[in-house]
Amino acid sequence: MVIGTWPDQFCLLFASAVTASSITAPVATTTAPTGDGIINMASNPSSSTAPLSNSAAIAFFGGNDNNETFTARITGWRKIGDLWIPTPLLSLAGTLGAMTGVAGQSVTASQLFADTLAASTAFTSAYEIINPTADQVAIVKVDAFGCEKLQVQVAKNTCDSINALAAAF
Repeated sequence: MVIGTWPDQFCLLFASAVTASSITAPVATTTAPTGDGIINMASNPSSSTAPLSNSAAIAFFGGNDNNETFTARITGWRKIGDLWIPTPLLSLAGTLGAMTGVAGQSVTASQLFADTLAASTAFTSAYEIINPTADQVAIVKVDAFGCEKLQVQVAKNTCDSINALAAAF
């Protein structure tokens, strides 16, 4: 038996930067979670032969200045019949660093990567936060807990806007 991790590229989670200043906790619904902020753990868009994903790596970036702040919430979605049930996994407090993206790319030269993430509420212990030093990109790895979809919600605090990149693996 071979056990391995299927690598995947980051995908932009929100079509445009989020300027909301609060996050509303999801509630059970008969409508499948789709669109902005959704990571489909049951398929891999870059490969039709990739296995199902069990974890996701998420990086955040936003506008304004170094040391501006934001919040994020990661929720898992599991289905029974036609009912989608949200499972809260992790809430984060984040701080933008000085590293920018590159002109003409998904993260532009006017956007700053988060360099610091901290769990503000952990509903599971199955996560890892990578906070490098010297304004490097911070990443959170979250176990999907067997959920078919993960939802990432973001809200600005002192920053102008916030967005995220994610890769399922």
